[in-house]
Amino acid sequence: MEGTFAVIGVFGMIPLIVFLGLFFRNKARGKNVELVKAMLDKDKDISPEIIRAVGFTGKRSHSDLRTGMILVAVGVATFIFGGMIPEDEAQSVLGGLAMFPMLIGVAFLGFWFMISRKDPE
Repeated sequence: MEGTFAVIGVFGMIPLIVFLGLFFRNKARGKNVELVKAMLDKDKDISPEIIRAVGFTGKRSHSDLRTGMILVAVGVATFIFGGMIPEDEAQSVLGGLAMFPMLIGVAFLGFWFMISRKDPE
């Protein structure tokens, strides 16, 4: 019974942390949107510097590269972690799980290589 609570606690923390991070980030963005709306209602001129200062930024030019490298690293780390566990099935199970982030990372790297590196015309 205590082991069940420990497993639920450990694996329940991951979605809780992700939820709280996304919740507060969206709450902050909502406040920024309200600030820009208030400025527009008062007929104030909004420059790109103000937009950047409020926190609205465009997509980074190398975001696919960064995301791909992080996901490949997570996949490789999971695969290596599976090899460190002395049980027989651990490496094959964690190796299979490691393929999900690794292949998604390879796809992001492919997007970066094919699309993001092209010069804008």
